[in-house]
Amino acid sequence: MWSSGVAFYPPSKRFWRIGKKWYDFEPFFPLHPGGAEILQLARDRFEDATYAFEAHHHNYPRARALIAKYEVPAPKDLPLRSAGMPGADTSPELLGDDAFYSKVRKRLTQHLRAIRCPGGGPTQTCRMLFWCNFAAFCISWVAMFVSGWAAAAVLFGLVASLLGAFGHNWVHQPNYRSWAYLSLDVIGFSSTGWFREHVLQHHMYTNTPWDNHFHGTDPFLVTDPTTPRHWIQSYVMPYINPVILTFGLYANFLAHAADMLKGREEWRLWKAILPLNIAAMVCRWGLLRGWMLTHTWISVLGLWYFTMALMNHNAERCMDVDARNAARDWGEAQLVTCADWSIGLSFERAWRYLWLNFHTVHHLFPRLDFSHHPAAQQIIMEVCAEFNIHYSAADSPLMIYKQMIRSFATPRALYKTVMVYGGM
Repeated sequence: MWSSGVAFYPPSKRFWRIGKKWYDFEPFFPLHPGGAEILQLARDRFEDATYAFEAHHHNYPRARALIAKYEVPAPKDLPLRSAGMPGADTSPELLGDDAFYSKVRKRLTQHLRAIRCPGGGPTQTCRMLFWCNFAAFCISWVAMFVSGWAAAAVLFGLVASLLGAFGHNWVHQPNYRSWAYLSLDVIGFSSTGWFREHVLQHHMYTNTPWDNHFHGTDPFLVTDPTTPRHWIQSYVMPYINPVILTFGLYANFLAHAADMLKGREEWRLWKAILPLNIAAMVCRWGLLRGWMLTHTWISVLGLWYFTMALMNHNAERCMDVDARNAARDWGEAQLVTCADWSIGLSFERAWRYLWLNFHTVHHLFPRLDFSHHPAAQQIIMEVCAEFNIHYSAADSPLMIYKQMIRSFATPRALYKTVMVYGGM
């Protein structure tokens, strides 16, 4: 089974494996708060559901008690995994109550109860900002279409970038899945693809060969710290990364379209929005000017959006393969593979970074709305101090950006092995 260029070998077509135990959740489909689709994807497209289960239930004692009634005996004659991925011959266990990630989840659960938002959904301010952003998106598109001005295209690109940031937030929240269509698909991404590859693949196996982002910018920007670079990749590409990233939306769209043609992705009408957008500009302003308007806003979006995203996982600490492999649980592994900056920035002010300056927080609590990230960050820092665990963050994004350039240019863990199930 393929997921964004990575081959997975689901061990069962009927049961789910969580913490080395097996469960039959089909009777639970209509009752699952997150819907049936994510349960089906976790079983049918991937090899183990432990990380997905742990990461998406901050109130884990309640979730574990609930699934106990669906436990079944281990299936007989389980297929052997044919690919030799390091660490893939085993599977993770559920964490004990004294583990770092268990402690930090308990602390977050208590905080959310205290503010009367146990589910961790968006605040009213967050919802209002989204609809204001969506309205600005529509108005700025009309302005670009009617005026044909380059300035209008730049404005549309900036507004679209913010809308994409909201989409990144919504795709993780089942109750706001439809809002993800209005913020990812309308600018050219696929919320359907993200729901699988981002929520269940990138987040669960961050900075490993199973992460769809691990080779997502190859061969232009190499992010794998274990492989050598040739001289162009070391001395040219890292320093012209802003130019490369202006083509990021095109590349993302075409890669997903190719998977649709191969039968690996579902066909959705939403996929037609970006081509129709381009066609509208060309019909209104002619081939050259229409394409220039389109390329302007796509370049602005690509430069802002993908720069922030790449900074999140390519800082110096993120390339420490030994530290990741040695992590005592999945939460500790996320602390190694993610980087934050501008600690303590409020939600209202973090828009300048598309709210990705709280990325470690987001990876530890993927279902938590980003309006709660500042408070969750303080909780993480407190628990890290108690466990004497390093929390990778920088006061300045410029420091992370410089580290990212060096990571592109130089393999920091040459020929080392990344364990896909590190942090067990």
